Amino acid sequence: MTINLELKSVWSGSLSKMKVQAAEPVQYRLTDGRFEKDKRGPDILVNDFLGQKLEIRFTGEIHCTACGRKIKKTFGQGFCFPCTRSRAEADICIVKPELCHHGDADNPCRDEEFAQEVCFFPHYLYCSLTSGVKVGITRQLNIPSRWIDQGAVTAVPVALLPNRRAVGEVEKRLTSEGFADKTHWTRMLKGNPEDRDMGEIVQRVVSRLEEWGVQGILSPLERLEHHFEFPVLNWPDKVKSLNLDKDPVAGGVLQGIKAQYLIFDTGVINIRKYSGYKVEVFAAT
Repeated sequence: MTINLELKSVWSGSLSKMKVQAAEPVQYRLTDGRFEKDKRGPDILVNDFLGQKLEIRFTGEIHCTACGRKIKKTFGQGFCFPCTRSRAEADICIVKPELCHHGDADNPCRDEEFAQEVCFFPHYLYCSLTSGVKVGITRQLNIPSRWIDQGAVTAVPVALLPNRRAVGEVEKRLTSEGFADKTHWTRMLKGNPEDRDMGEIVQRVVSRLEEWGVQGILSPLERLEHHFEFPVLNWPDKVKSLNLDKDPVAGGVLQGIKAQYLIFDTGVINIRKYSGYKVEVFAAT
């Protein structure tokens, strides 16, 4: 993409997951994820640029989000390769909690403190409507940001289990019975999904949990529906990914924001995917 010389610099920093606020519509802020916290710049509200030209220009510099090491490519959520092999937050059980190996003498946990603060902490099982109906898990600390990051227009907590492994095992069992646990991101970015009777879907999940003797099922009064409106002016007819590794300039007229994607008239970009990438953002204002 050709650089638009008429645009002015409005933000610079190391990309990280955008901060979200469950307002109407959802508010999104670019946040500097630079490893050196004392050098981080201020956040900027991305919603202010809807309908305007906006460009993200990659400087070519990437740093590991976990250790700050300068690298040529990232793994996972912005890690260098050594950190993917050593950090607890990069272990396979973060993606597949049913594979938790805590207590395994032959494959010990990478970080006991992390396990006690993150994994061995109550987690919610929930149902949500993203590209379609799905089940998922999250800590209370990540409600509602987890749902927003997945592009959920509706989400309902169903049960509260004592730790990540326990809730992951229940989620895995539900998926084996046909409940989806993934979001089709291209479908999610083409518009809001068709309305579904979430009460009926939640009851199906609850019935399964009761049959299995799962403890921690929330009462009907606790199973509240949460609804989210995303700031989108126009949905794309065809979803095209913008890739900073192939073209260091990504942008166009900002048409919307959903999940962790910026939707331009030229394509979409997943901001979270480029965690650790140093960029400068330019706008018409």
